[in-house]
Amino acid sequence: MAVYYFNALSGINAMSQGLSVVSNNLANSQTVGFKTSRAEFADLFSGAQNSPGNGVLVNRIVQDFGQGTITATGRELDLAVDGEGFFILEDSSGQYNNLYTRNGSFKLDKDGFVTDQTGNNLLGFNLNQALSTETNPVFETALNPINLADLNRTPRATDEMTYNINLNGQSLRNVDQNLQSIDDDDDDHSVGATNNLQRLLNPTGPDGSYQGFPDFTYPTTIFDSLGGEHVLQANFFKRDVVPEEVNGVPNSEGQKYTSWLVQYTVADRDGNLTGELASTNGDPLGVGGFNGQVYELRFDTNGQYLGAYQPVDYAAGDDPATAAGVAVFDEDTPVDTRDLALTAGWAAVQGQPTLNFLINPLNGATDPLGGEIVGTPENFQISVNFNDMTQFAGDNLLRGVTQNGFRIGDLVGVSIDSNGTIEARYSNGRNVAVAQLALGNFNDLNSLEKLGGQMYAESFASGPVQISRAGTGTVGNVRAGALEFSNVDVAGELVKMIQLQRTYQASAQVISTSQELNRTILNL
Repeated sequence: MAVYYFNALSGINAMSQGLSVVSNNLANSQTVGFKTSRAEFADLFSGAQNSPGNGVLVNRIVQDFGQGTITATGRELDLAVDGEGFFILEDSSGQYNNLYTRNGSFKLDKDGFVTDQTGNNLLGFNLNQALSTETNPVFETALNPINLADLNRTPRATDEMTYNINLNGQSLRNVDQNLQSIDDDDDDHSVGATNNLQRLLNPTGPDGSYQGFPDFTYPTTIFDSLGGEHVLQANFFKRDVVPEEVNGVPNSEGQKYTSWLVQYTVADRDGNLTGELASTNGDPLGVGGFNGQVYELRFDTNGQYLGAYQPVDYAAGDDPATAAGVAVFDEDTPVDTRDLALTAGWAAVQGQPTLNFLINPLNGATDPLGGEIVGTPENFQISVNFNDMTQFAGDNLLRGVTQNGFRIGDLVGVSIDSNGTIEARYSNGRNVAVAQLALGNFNDLNSLEKLGGQMYAESFASGPVQISRAGTGTVGNVRAGALEFSNVDVAGELVKMIQLQRTYQASAQVISTSQELNRTILNL
């Protein structure tokens, strides 16, 4: 009789624990990163072959680490893992090496570090500044906290430009040649015959072989090393590859001259002439255009480009000191001042300026410095790439122009792609890759140490963490602007609750029946 009583009692206890698991799942059905659990039951045996058993117990509580529902939030630092990986956090308490979570609700702290809502730093692979280029970011291999505060804020001077332009290949050009006529001899004329009148011409050069206005003009903003803006205006003129010639016509004898040729006929002895100017010939025009040389562009900034210097930071010993003792002077020893020459290095100023201080020997005081440092304009070179320029029939068209300079910028936002690459957006229009997220995984997830707050820690039974870059292996991809909510199936949990309730009631009924049997025996 005692056996079935205690078996029923064990059933009540086990179902109570099962109901606790179900109630915890239902309570966390809206918790970000929460993973549902289930109670696994096991029977107890007394050891004898014909024993009916000694009841039931909760063998273990197992978590289901299946994918939860990913819901868009629109917040830049809300992240979700679509896969098996965990975000890796630095434990701010120092109790654990690292923490692991599926809760991707992150923020920036006052120092620019990406942290969770409790202040644990998010870990990842920061940008390797030495190996990275503008178009090919290279990330470090060691885990470190991700900081977005001061990366790539300093300005950069423009040193490369690329133009992608089509210049109209059918545009017309007017040739306007200045000529002077020289005639040093008298002419004899035959009446009724065709005569040649020839004058030597002295070409004084074209009036600008081509029209004086550019075919296409485009201004581009460039930057100096201090982040100052300057406008570089590029003017494009159409130039032929070979010299252009003005072809004349031969005279009556079939000869050509670089001359002014007029054919005429003397009609009578009065000298009335008939005829017309044919043309000039053979005066080549100059070839314009680039020939593969690199041109150095220099700009006069008219005072807009100011020099800058860094404050002088004196090392220990350069400051005035108080001497131990007293200087005694007799009446014949005058007290005067001495000049102290200090040479300091200045940034962006030509030469090594010298500052002179007057020090009063009575109290070591100096007069305040006055004046200002005047900066010296600096020259910088820009390499211009015209490889993408074409000259086809059609309108002048700018397809694109790029330059690699930028002014100082402040962080205005971040974007994160599926591979976990964090790209910072700055107020100067720059988008710079600054880090890549790291994700961790374990051989036995259910052996992780549960810390609460959707946090886990590595244990001996779980095995060491396996760190991967996001988007590789089974750790999965990262979804930015979204959160992974609980994977609790509410309907399924309600069904479990009913099943556990009925088992609980059945076990309680067994105890009630046991009591009735006991009363029957006592009434005998």
